[in-house]
Amino acid sequence: MAAIKRLLVVVFLCFTTIQSGASSWTVTLPSSVEGLVGSCVVIPCSYNYPDPKKTVSQFTGIWRDQTNQVIYHSDPSKTVQQYKTRTELVGDITRKDCSLKIDPLQQSDQGPFHFRIEIEGFDKYSYGGNRVPITMISESHPSLSVTQEVVEGHNVTASCSVSHSCPSSPPEFTWSHAGVTHLKTRHLNDGQWNLTSTLTFVSTRDNHNKPVKCTVTYKGGLKGEKASSVIKVKYAPVNVEVDHTSEVKQGEDVMLKCSSDANPPANYQWLNENNTLHQGQSYLLTNVSRHTGILLCAAVNTVGQRNSTPVHLNVLFPPEIRNFSCSSEGDKVQCLCTVESRPPSTVHFVLSDRVLLNTSTDVHGLTTIVTLQAESGSSESVRCVANNTLGHVNATFTLPSKVKMPVVYISIGIGAGACLLILFTVVVVIKCRGRAGNAETSDVTTKEEKAVELHYTTTKSGRPTHAPTPPDRDSEDKDEPDYVNEHYTDDPVYGNIEEDFDDTIYANT
Repeated sequence: MAAIKRLLVVVFLCFTTIQSGASSWTVTLPSSVEGLVGSCVVIPCSYNYPDPKKTVSQFTGIWRDQTNQVIYHSDPSKTVQQYKTRTELVGDITRKDCSLKIDPLQQSDQGPFHFRIEIEGFDKYSYGGNRVPITMISESHPSLSVTQEVVEGHNVTASCSVSHSCPSSPPEFTWSHAGVTHLKTRHLNDGQWNLTSTLTFVSTRDNHNKPVKCTVTYKGGLKGEKASSVIKVKYAPVNVEVDHTSEVKQGEDVMLKCSSDANPPANYQWLNENNTLHQGQSYLLTNVSRHTGILLCAAVNTVGQRNSTPVHLNVLFPPEIRNFSCSSEGDKVQCLCTVESRPPSTVHFVLSDRVLLNTSTDVHGLTTIVTLQAESGSSESVRCVANNTLGHVNATFTLPSKVKMPVVYISIGIGAGACLLILFTVVVVIKCRGRAGNAETSDVTTKEEKAVELHYTTTKSGRPTHAPTPPDRDSEDKDEPDYVNEHYTDDPVYGNIEEDFDDTIYANT
C-alpha cells in the first residue's frame, strides 16, 4: 500500500511538471522592491506566452493591485483616478518587457501588484500568482570610502555609493570638497540600481583632519549624508615661528622657543649663518651680546624642512662712543661725536664745563650723530657726553695747538723787530762818537765797536750771546752812562726771548 502511494506521488509530480512546461504563460518579477516616498520606483517585469502559431501585433498590458483595481491600463480612461497620472509602462510590451514605473511614489502605494496581458486575436492571461509588494523607506544611507592617508600634493580619491529604484531620476551627489567627479550606474536585482560618485582632488595641509562628506539628494527632496572618516595629510612644516622676549639686556640670558604646523610633528634645529648651534624645540642663549648674529629655527619632518624668518634680538646696551673728532679755525671749533646704543642716547658737548646747546642731532637706528659748532675761547679741550637708561660714557678731545700759534708768532715778531731797532741805533751812536774822538781813542773805540758787534753775534744753536763789558774810557767819558749794560744786558726784551728759537725766526721777521 505504501508503495502504491509513493508511485502516485511520482506520477502527480511528473504530470505537474509536464503541465508547467507546456504552459508558456510565465512572468519574472522581484519578490519585492524598495522605494523612497516622493521619488519614483520601477518594478522590473518580463513575461512570456505560448506560441500563437500566427502573427500577433496588438498587446494590452494591465497592472492591478490586491483589490484588482487597475493602477495601469493602455487605455488611461480605465486607470483608477489615484494612479492615472503616476503610472506608466517603461518597457516595450511587444518585446515581453512589462516593467512598471510609479512616479512619484506615495506611502499608500504598497501593493502588492500583479500583471495581466491581453493579446488580441490570441489569448489573455493574469499572473495573479506573482505579486510584488513595495517596501517604503524614509531615509538613505550612502556608503563612503576615502583615501585614509596621503602626502600633500597627491590625489585624494573618495567614492560615495547609493542604491535607488528610480533610474530615470537618479540621485544627485554633493561633496564637501571641490574636485573632479565621475558617475557610474549599475543595475542590481529586485528593481534596484547602484549609483556611485567618485571625487578626486589634490590634497593640501588644509584638508588634514577634516572629514570628507557626501550628501545624496533624491527626487522628492529626501537627503542622505555620509561622513567614513577624516583625511590624514602628511605635509612639511609651515608657519615656523620663534617666540622670545621682545627686549633683553646685554649680558643676560634669553630663552627661544620654536613652533610650527606639521604632520608628522617636526623636529627642531637652531642655526646661525655657519653651522648648527642646538637641537630641540627650546634654546637658551646665554650672555647675549649686541653683536650676536641672526638666528634661524629649522623645522624638519619626513616630508620636508622649513626655516623661520631670521631672528634679530633686540639687545639693550649702554652708550659707546664710536668716533669723536674736532677741528678748529681761528676761534671757531667744530666737533663730531658718533654714539651707538639701544635705546638711543642723549648726547651733548661740554666746553670749559659749559654745556653747549648749539648742536645738531641725527639718529639712524642704533647710531646717534651729534655735530657741534661753537666759539672755543680760551678752552683747550672739548668733552662728548652720552647717556641712556643703561649707562653713560664720555670722551675728551684736546683742541689742536695751532689755535694759539698766531699769538706766539706776533709776539716773537714784535720782540725781534724791537731788538733790531735798538741794535741799529746803538751802532750809529757809537760810530758817530768814534769819528768825533782823537786818534788816541780810535783804537779804543774800534775795540768797543767790535765788542758791541760781538755781543750781537749768535751761536751755532741760534742763541744770542752777551758781549763783555767795554774797556775804561778817558776821564771825559766816565760820566756818560754805560749803554751796553743799560740798554742791552738788562733790557727786558732779551729776557722775553725764548732760548729755543733759532735763526729762522729772525730770518722770517
